Amino acid sequence: MTAALSSETALEIIASHGADPARWPADVRVTLLDMVDDAAVAAALADARALDALLADWADAPAEGAIDVAAITALPQQGMAPRRAAGWRPALLAASLALVVAVGGWLGLSGSMNVAGGARVAAVSPSAEPAVGEADVAFAYVFTPTAAEEDLI
Repeated sequence: MTAALSSETALEIIASHGADPARWPADVRVTLLDMVDDAAVAAALADARALDALLADWADAPAEGAIDVAAITALPQQGMAPRRAAGWRPALLAASLALVVAVGGWLGLSGSMNVAGGARVAAVSPSAEPAVGEADVAFAYVFTPTAAEEDLI
């Protein structure tokens, strides 16, 4: 037995369940189909069909920027390169700086130093020769060979 429906109830069912009769409640489906001749119900069904079509198109459309998991997992996997610990770099820099300061201070503070074979090499400080540029003194200090190096050359 089917219940009588008011047009307001029919419009509420169409608004909440859409235009597809398969989604309507089974006990009012036949009665609602009989009310298609009503102008308000026919207009509501037309609007619901248009909305259902838009929603179906939206659901079937591919998402922009979608991730294709199957394609990604099918790619050959590459192993990750082992990460080197970056913790030793600051320690190495600090140790190098300390060595340069220690050796530079040792060479600069001692007036002369003994080299293998008993030869004495004078350490030249930049303030000893004011006429010579500081860059020239530094160049001579670094690139002037010692007596032992002269023997090898």
